[in-house]
Amino acid sequence: MQSDRKVKFSNLFALCDPGLTQVALGAKNACEAGSVRPPELDGIHIISLTAGNQLNYTYNPHPRFRFGRAIYGLNFCNITVIYTHPGWNDEIQATTFLPMENWNGRFQGNGGGGWVTGGIEVGGITMMPSLEAGFAVSTTDGGHSSKLDDASGDGMSWAFTSPGNINWPLFLDFSHVALHVMAMIGKALTKAFYSTPPKYSYFYGGSTGGRQAYMLAQRYPNDFDGILGFFMDEKSVYPRPCEFEAITAAAMKACDGLDIVEDGIISMPSRCFFNASTLVGHAFDCGGKDALFTPEAAEAANAAWNGPRSLTGEFQWYGYGRDAKMWQFGALHTSCDGEGEKCAPVRLSIAEAYARYFVAKNANLDLQALGHSQWDDLFVASRNEYESITGTSDPDLRRFRKAGGKLLSWHGMADQIIPVNGTVDYTDKVLKKDPKAHDYFRMFLAPCADHSISNGLAPRNTLSALVEWVEKGIAPVTLRVEGLNAYGKPMTRDICMYPQVQHYVGGDPAWPSSFACV
Repeated sequence: MQSDRKVKFSNLFALCDPGLTQVALGAKNACEAGSVRPPELDGIHIISLTAGNQLNYTYNPHPRFRFGRAIYGLNFCNITVIYTHPGWNDEIQATTFLPMENWNGRFQGNGGGGWVTGGIEVGGITMMPSLEAGFAVSTTDGGHSSKLDDASGDGMSWAFTSPGNINWPLFLDFSHVALHVMAMIGKALTKAFYSTPPKYSYFYGGSTGGRQAYMLAQRYPNDFDGILGFFMDEKSVYPRPCEFEAITAAAMKACDGLDIVEDGIISMPSRCFFNASTLVGHAFDCGGKDALFTPEAAEAANAAWNGPRSLTGEFQWYGYGRDAKMWQFGALHTSCDGEGEKCAPVRLSIAEAYARYFVAKNANLDLQALGHSQWDDLFVASRNEYESITGTSDPDLRRFRKAGGKLLSWHGMADQIIPVNGTVDYTDKVLKKDPKAHDYFRMFLAPCADHSISNGLAPRNTLSALVEWVEKGIAPVTLRVEGLNAYGKPMTRDICMYPQVQHYVGGDPAWPSSFACV
């Protein structure tokens, strides 16, 4: 299908596969501002455009991206467009890299992470492997810092126009507007440089980028072809990480065999109802020392698994999987002194920044001092004020379907930041509204995979699978995952398209042939 609006792609991180077929198209115009002009867009004023050749470039991913790799010898045209929305007082940078040769006819927009809309430090982990594979690629800073160190919420000066007053234009830019403009600018520059538009356009995003992808599918279907968890504060008791690790290990042991085979994977979490309170008073090993499970740790673990509830018990959101390593980072992350006697919570600063700046509108608010009813007030305020702006819960994807889009998504079942059942709930609602939604939207659940995807069984061929679906009509039924199970044993699986699940049929559980999708 000849289209520049072909697909939307969301996942909670996957790595690009450079083994994609290339059509070997080269640049038709010089890499200079006079040859590649930005499009004229309603409501957009172009402040500047700079262009220059980048030869023999070496990309080194940020050290915090443990799953990234260095890429050498890249030759591309680097175009930076700075623009503003007149009256918004914003200044946004959109960056596009265009291969000097061997362009494969494809364009890829890239998402961000945390409070970062995009940019090279964050978006480079998906941009640069695709650039190497011949894609034209774009990213945007959304009008504020794109440094990875600011993704967690440390650099939030952009959030206010003055104390207590939200910078609504920049918040809209971050939420979705800048991504939409990035797509229009990036594709226009691609057409200008190669004298032909991209045949297929993709969006690649994980974490915040995953939210962005769902947002783009719901709000801008023609652009592309392709919780606050402060459970421990109420009692001001913060158990040691080793206790939460031992609780998770006990939950794993209790629920591992629910799918008949004990393989270090909780494959059927919907049947796992392990209660941490059953451990209270029993012994566990903490760094070579004997310790006893405490009621406070059990209560915190149960609360994290069950998800937040209001003071009167109403459901607010989903909890985390019982195999999620929340003691590493997330709702149960604590840090202790050298003796392990005095522990304190390690805050999830992304969530804290949202609560302080955008909901309470008080950068100095002491969140630890809030009571349960005050958290309930923040929850209601957040939903009322921001659901229509940043929410991605609209299950009506008819416009996306009509545009010919394909949405491929996967979520790690051990994600300790974004509860996997939120994605499951959304998928269920899409399928309820359109029982044939699998024709254009497919979601996969990756066992053991956490938010960083450096742990567990994470898909490695997702972009290739999406390209096959978009360009050849071969819809993915399974995704190949590789990695280590909870016990550190190497495994390979073919994970099933939701709502199908893996069923053990016999043989070595480390091999994909031992399972079937049912």
